[in-house]
Amino acid sequence: MPICGISQSIVIGSLEEVTLRNKQLLGEFDSSVSFTVRPLVAVRKIDWKRPAFKILPVELIQQYNTHHPYGWNDGAMIAAKGYQAMVRAGVYAAYGPLEVQLMPEMVYAANPSYESNAAYGSNAGGTYQKIFAGQSGIKLSAGPVSVGVSSGNLWWGPGQRSSLLMSNNAPGFSHLFLATRKPLHTPIGSFEFQLIGAKLTSNSDRNYENQNLTNTLLNNKNRYLNAYAISYQPKWAPGLFIGITRGIQTYQESINNSSGSFMDKYLPVLGKAVDKNNAQGDDTLTTDQLASVFLRWILPKAHAEFYVEFGKNDYSQELRAYLGAPTHAAAHIVGFKKIVPLKNDAYLNFGFEMIRLTQSPDYLLRDAGNWYVHGQIGEGYTNENQIL
Repeated sequence: MPICGISQSIVIGSLEEVTLRNKQLLGEFDSSVSFTVRPLVAVRKIDWKRPAFKILPVELIQQYNTHHPYGWNDGAMIAAKGYQAMVRAGVYAAYGPLEVQLMPEMVYAANPSYESNAAYGSNAGGTYQKIFAGQSGIKLSAGPVSVGVSSGNLWWGPGQRSSLLMSNNAPGFSHLFLATRKPLHTPIGSFEFQLIGAKLTSNSDRNYENQNLTNTLLNNKNRYLNAYAISYQPKWAPGLFIGITRGIQTYQESINNSSGSFMDKYLPVLGKAVDKNNAQGDDTLTTDQLASVFLRWILPKAHAEFYVEFGKNDYSQELRAYLGAPTHAAAHIVGFKKIVPLKNDAYLNFGFEMIRLTQSPDYLLRDAGNWYVHGQIGEGYTNENQIL
């Protein structure tokens, strides 16, 4: 069963998206959709005769933290104590292969001061208000592939609560993309992919989520992120999805001062080696990479799924070092979900998910530090000071 309706992007973490994933396990939704390269798109047939227009729902998301700042998978909202709200609304229009979605997001947080110390937090406080472009974008589509520009959130990997490289934990960021809008079917199976070139920003007035909500003397400069996610479903293994994600970021200033080729500057994930022996210059170019491999296996007859993602946050010296020290600078996610159908279209939903980001015992000999921070880029893998 395809996704119904005209083809606006389905907001990551929305009830609609969760419902579709549940329906897939119940055998009521297209089993070739991996749910590992998101956002999902409600695909429409390209029509040159009839323009499409839709007013999108107004959403109000509220949060109240009584004692300390907290936030997780809440997009443009910040880690703050007290009351906070985000309002999202917009419109969608399409004509022929052109689609436009405008869905800005406005955030308000009371953000009072809270208890802190030298290692955690800040007493600064002060009301926070900001308007983001939100889940907006413009794209052109041809068959199963789209190209365009967007400010919306992405989610890569099979996790439902966590993702190693891309989630809706931080505000969406401006990015160019080339992506599938539905599975690309081939004689050997189906593929889904996203390739992006993105601008990541910092906010000198906000503390860093990956620095224990402190703002140590960092550059606070804009960064460029080139990244991709690919998911593959082998034709001979229905329900099995395997994939890879990889991202390389560097300061925009470094790119401007570089004499490298366009490929080296803006598409390094397509040409740069994955081992340090073949990428010795990275440490002097203030470049950082993260990568992961993942697996998702759906079992519609059992109304269940199992998934795992394993990632590395730095280069190893050579390829064999990845095998020799697999837990160094590594993280993983493991999850399971089971649906038990009841009467009258109701069901029970059981799930388990575990993420491990802490260092393995080999840190005693070789410290890898915070999984989302590398020595070359102190801001870490963040946008607007929140972990992606």
